[in-house]
Amino acid sequence: MLKSFFVLPFFITSLGAATIIPFERDEPRVDKYDYITSNNRESKHFRNMFGADNQGQLYYRGFGIQNLGPNHIVPTIPENLENPGRDYYFGTDDRARRDTYIWVTDYNGSGRISDFAETILFFLPRHNQFHVEEQNDSLLVTLSTGEEVSFFTKYKTLNGGVLEEAPLDLHPDRAQRKHAQITYSGKGTIIRSDAWGADPRLAKNVQVLKTGLPACKIAGNHFWTQEGFPKFKFTRDEDAYSVILEKCGKEYLPE
Repeated sequence: MLKSFFVLPFFITSLGAATIIPFERDEPRVDKYDYITSNNRESKHFRNMFGADNQGQLYYRGFGIQNLGPNHIVPTIPENLENPGRDYYFGTDDRARRDTYIWVTDYNGSGRISDFAETILFFLPRHNQFHVEEQNDSLLVTLSTGEEVSFFTKYKTLNGGVLEEAPLDLHPDRAQRKHAQITYSGKGTIIRSDAWGADPRLAKNVQVLKTGLPACKIAGNHFWTQEGFPKFKFTRDEDAYSVILEKCGKEYLPE
């Protein structure tokens, strides 16, 4: 027996001018946090994320948008699966340039850690912090490239801008299941990392993605440190471009 879900009308939100908030520093002031917390005091439709140091001081780390369905992205729920969902975390750690990326978690609700499909989308160039604001029935998100995307407020599904998403993959065989299928039509470059039930920053390989080109696969340690609390290696975009130029070619650099 399958639970019912809502079919949303297809429409694209017309986006306005992006809200650009500059980075406040190049690197976070804290290497690792004692604990992570969040709240939805600003809006019931997204959560602001914080990390605390050993003195209890909180540092802003970005915001999260959670789609728990049922809708056309988190669809029907097969028997024996509970609470599937897709989570977007737009991370700008301590409002700093270095560790700024989207972390997407697809979960089929099985109760097994190994079924968490973890994905990081690291955008280049990095011009500004991620930002979210409510406008009518949409959440307008400014990406770190300065480009915009929109989420339908009620269902937390993408409905406009430079990102599109396919439905959550609920295939019963994990070997055939895919991570979040998100496509980018902007002018930047994405470094994509995927992992099952683990930190995607520690993935053996990553994909360098540019609109209209096949994925370029290279070793993840070219971009991410590989210790227990991994960090992006480069504060300057130009240093990341040097790796992309050498391993993938100039056509993979942002426009």
